[in-house]
Amino acid sequence: MADTSFEHHGHQVDIKVWQTESRWGWSFQIDDRLPVENVQTGTHSEEQALIEARHEAIAAIKALDAAP
Repeated sequence: MADTSFEHHGHQVDIKVWQTESRWGWSFQIDDRLPVENVQTGTHSEEQALIEARHEAIAAIKALDAAP
């Protein structure tokens, strides 16, 4: 299982990826909010799972920042 953290537009993001049988799953948490988890990812590598999770986390931050 790989863990990575980064900051984006003032938000702290923690990502975790893990292997489930022949696929990879991931989760991310923004600041202290509830984590978002995707265990049905179609990725076949740890690197792809990290990229997918990072992309989804950044999209979620954009949505948070756009909310009134």
